[in-house]
Amino acid sequence: MTHPASAPVVIIGGGIIGCSTLYHLAHKGVPAVLLERKQIASGTTWHAAGIVGQLRESAAQTELSKYTARLFQTLEEETGQATGYKQNGTINLALSDVRMEQIKRSHDHALRMGIKSHLLTPEETAERWPWVNYDGVQGSFHVPSNGQVNPLDVCLAMAKGARQKGAQIFEHTAATRILTKAGRVIGVETDKGVIATEKVLLAGGMWTARFAKAHGVTVPLHAAEHFYIVTEPVKDLPKDLPILNILEERTYWKEDAGKLLIGGFEARGKAWAKDGIPQTFEFDELPFDMDHAEPELQVMFERMPALADMGIQTFFNGPESFTPDGRPFIGPAPEMPGLFIAAGMNSNGILNSGGVGLTMSEWMTDGMPKRGMGSIMAARALPFQSNLAYNAERVTEAIGLHYGLHWPGRQMETARGVRRVPLHEPLAKAGAKFAERMGWEVPMYFDTDTADWPNEPSIGYQAWSPCIAQEVKAVQNAAGLLDQSMYAKLLLAGPDAVTLLNHICGAQMDVAVGTSVYTQFLNKRGGMEADVTVTRLADMRFMIITGHPSQARDMAWIKANADPNWQVELIDMTSAYSLLTIHGPKSRAILQALSSDDLSNDAFPFGAAQDMDVAFARAWVIRRSFFGELGYELMIPSEFSAHVYEALMREGAPFGLRHVGMFAMNACRLEKGFRHFGHDIAEDDTPFETGLGFAVDLSKADFIGKAALLKQKETYMAAVPDRLVAIAVPELTLENGPYLSHDETIWKNGDMVGYVTSGGWGYRLQQMIGIATLHQSGGVTKAWIDEGGFTARIAGVDYPIHVQLAPLYDPQGEKMRS
Repeated sequence: MTHPASAPVVIIGGGIIGCSTLYHLAHKGVPAVLLERKQIASGTTWHAAGIVGQLRESAAQTELSKYTARLFQTLEEETGQATGYKQNGTINLALSDVRMEQIKRSHDHALRMGIKSHLLTPEETAERWPWVNYDGVQGSFHVPSNGQVNPLDVCLAMAKGARQKGAQIFEHTAATRILTKAGRVIGVETDKGVIATEKVLLAGGMWTARFAKAHGVTVPLHAAEHFYIVTEPVKDLPKDLPILNILEERTYWKEDAGKLLIGGFEARGKAWAKDGIPQTFEFDELPFDMDHAEPELQVMFERMPALADMGIQTFFNGPESFTPDGRPFIGPAPEMPGLFIAAGMNSNGILNSGGVGLTMSEWMTDGMPKRGMGSIMAARALPFQSNLAYNAERVTEAIGLHYGLHWPGRQMETARGVRRVPLHEPLAKAGAKFAERMGWEVPMYFDTDTADWPNEPSIGYQAWSPCIAQEVKAVQNAAGLLDQSMYAKLLLAGPDAVTLLNHICGAQMDVAVGTSVYTQFLNKRGGMEADVTVTRLADMRFMIITGHPSQARDMAWIKANADPNWQVELIDMTSAYSLLTIHGPKSRAILQALSSDDLSNDAFPFGAAQDMDVAFARAWVIRRSFFGELGYELMIPSEFSAHVYEALMREGAPFGLRHVGMFAMNACRLEKGFRHFGHDIAEDDTPFETGLGFAVDLSKADFIGKAALLKQKETYMAAVPDRLVAIAVPELTLENGPYLSHDETIWKNGDMVGYVTSGGWGYRLQQMIGIATLHQSGGVTKAWIDEGGFTARIAGVDYPIHVQLAPLYDPQGEKMRS
């Protein structure tokens, strides 16, 4: 059969993700075309374990996983194609105090997400899974509604369901090139001709990275070898046996046609196909590396001694693709309008499949998905991440992200030192301890007494807590210097720059030169796509400063929403400037010692910006502080960074200036109630729901999201039903916790009324604090809050909390404005 000359959408890749998107597009009335180089599911899908879990890292992703589980229950009835789906549940063991606390928190989170779960004792667990020994097991977390599916069958069912609705699938048809005109998609070239189309989904699994790179598009992922074993048939093995996960031993166990399938995700894996995947690859297995797999096999046999007598029928090794940060890449490709990405599922392709297919179908037809996908958007990828050697090294560790203990101090060890701020070496000499973020080496805290980053897992008190306490003390009483040069700096210039900014931002951007504006980029629902500061450098030049994870994403949003007729130019200036920030009551005196410009409060108020003398250099100085103290941001041409830094440290020494890291800033911003994009606020939240209504000017001309915000304000007046608040837990301590982190549920009079978006210890307030979102159908009002009676549930225990709308620290903002 010959493929058509045109199609509304062309999908490249016939694995579970491509077939799911084809299925969901068909159900939306879009008869897409899918191209598969060999046969459906012949890459990674066919040999997947088929585990279907539901709890994910965000509420949005959890809802999509829940949707996948529901879809698998109805797919066979709809299509007549068996899927092998069974809802036999999952059990996660805990072998340590840290893991036990984590599963208690997961149990609380499951309740919020409407997923029934149980905490089991070792004895109760053994009743459900009697084949392993329970030495060292403290308890387990049981989710009965999780399950498993036959990956090949469910993929074929989706393909059949898509065909029944008019979609077309062409196997043994290779996509060779995406065709463009003026940078936009106009078609796909295949080995059998051309298909004209304006929308393409690249869902090629482990083939995606190289294919995308050939088109100037970055999708960082790499294939790794994944090992599992299958036993001989096990007598009396229940077909409804729950799937067993032992994260601390990095193993999973499941029933498979009367046998046990046992796999592992080792801490350090093996990259596969560094030189490219063989063209002949189809339903292939890789050689089983016994030497490499032996440590995991030994763990399995120790956990289940009876394996020695069961016999192993299959030693399997197959490739799966993993991404540098362990999260998928989905959504529009910012480099090529009309191209969409759905790849890098990190061994979660089956459980992601229904939700990702639904999401991609919404993105490609409605312009945006119904739920925010910020943490997994394709637009977060940076060009350097297309480097093949980088991905080959990182994948050896990325496979281990899938299992193992996750805790706030866990650090990546591979592919380090890729991006360094200009002052990296001086900071290292000063005792900086670096974490890796988007390739950057980010100074998190300073410690000259300890050489290495702590490796002891903890979700409470950390080895660096005393260091942070000293850094915060300096910021509160003297001054602290933080290098934030990794933050993205985007220059928008041209006659229509202010028009474009007013179109995408909630705030009024037509301000005087030398003014810094805090604002958000908004979507059509009134949700927030970015959280930025914008400084007007000149009549037609604006500098946008945003977080380092948003560097590519924010540029993409600006470009995607610019009228082609507007005269604007957008330039990434991140590497051209350092960003040194100084905070604390002595910061003005220190900076004044280096400048002849007037830094008095009258001459240089909060929110002002000046191009001024600093030591022997010129720098843009912006009066802002994410610490909630008097503070300044110094945007310095990179070549002058060392000089200005040395001058600041020299002049600051008598005033008590010291280095501070990002951990200290995060602790301070929590006390001040400053929102963190991606944790406290995101695409599904509006400024009015998050206490950021002050950053919206509804009187200005039409802008993206204005209609939705006007409707929200008119509907709820001054009391929206969802609102971010500040909370404190008085009875908790720094040393003993337990700590607020995120997703802890908030209760009032026996009803769940919200959850924590971010939390931790407040060193200035000496309290456990957090930011939480509350829901009250009649409106989250001050009166309702002042009634009190709120508690926070942390790892299964309820603690009384104090709640208020205003920040806990310096609620009037007097320190920043002094």
